[in-house]
Amino acid sequence: AGTHGKTTTTSLLAFLLREAGVDPGLLVGGIPKDFGVSYRLGGEGAPFVLEGDEYDSAFFEKKPKFWRYRPSRVILTSCEHDHVDIYPDEASYLAAFEGLIERIPDDGLLVAWAGDPHVRALAKSARCEVRFYGLEGDDCGDVSPIWYGAPAKAGSGVQPFDLYGGGTFLGRVTSPMPGRHNVRNALAAIALAAEGAGCDVATVMNAVSRFGGVKRRQELLGVAGGVFVYEDFAHHPTAVLETLRALRSFHPDGKLIAAFEPRSATASRRMHQDGYVEAFGPADVALLAPVGRPEIAAEEKLDTAAIADALVAREVDAKACASIDEVVEQIVKHARPGDAVVLMSNGAFGGIYDRVLAELVTLG
Repeated sequence: AGTHGKTTTTSLLAFLLREAGVDPGLLVGGIPKDFGVSYRLGGEGAPFVLEGDEYDSAFFEKKPKFWRYRPSRVILTSCEHDHVDIYPDEASYLAAFEGLIERIPDDGLLVAWAGDPHVRALAKSARCEVRFYGLEGDDCGDVSPIWYGAPAKAGSGVQPFDLYGGGTFLGRVTSPMPGRHNVRNALAAIALAAEGAGCDVATVMNAVSRFGGVKRRQELLGVAGGVFVYEDFAHHPTAVLETLRALRSFHPDGKLIAAFEPRSATASRRMHQDGYVEAFGPADVALLAPVGRPEIAAEEKLDTAAIADALVAREVDAKACASIDEVVEQIVKHARPGDAVVLMSNGAFGGIYDRVLAELVTLG
């Protein structure tokens, strides 16, 4: 559970369990490439790995889905106000996670990211055992993580990191997923597999390198005209920032071109206006698609033109596009062989994915 990283961490945990000889059940809000489905039943008596979603259960049940679960083991990746259509303020959002932690039994386990102050505060209310994880460089407050990662320099399409458990060096892990946020996801999955499911640590550490990833999560759609084209589900400013930083680490030399569709209830509103200016900082080119949602009042709607102006002042080549067609045109205008393009949306983005690949082929 958590604002960010749920789908990837859930998918990776299920994969690690399988690689350790367990046949887990799975329900996740994406399609892990190693399973090819978002739901499966596991072996008799095997763990069931479930993505904990804080969004409402149904149109007639405005309570978080994960209040309907009875988890014995929980990973809490992060907690940052989101889903403003359900949670109008931060307090109501935090209350949803408080309810989840209340549901963990005394003999359960909470694996929690020490670098998030809200997560640290929430963990204090847990009546079960808590295991914190964190990375070198994370501000962990007064918490010393049991599970600790020290990322090394990314290269050749991998992100290595040194893993420590209880202060002991356990070895180097090679992750196929770029970015510090994905090192945290791997840390959390390793910690729960080891402490919550009794898996051999060395086995799950080695298995991380074989993880196939999840569709729509930093997914490489193809290389067209020498340009790397990625798709990502990022819509919250923090997710956008981490995604761009991650892809920059894998593509340090070419331009990084980010195209973003502000589609979700939160992304369409001005509450994160300044956050998006910071989020697109790692990009060389930022292309903002138009905001839909006519039900949102103009004064509440995200101002993409203002974001673009602020980014230009920071020397990012940014543009608020009037249509999806213009987004495609701008990508083709800017992209050159060796560059990377990332298309970010939690929806269909007007069918842009195949169009961009087809248009970029002409560059070759």
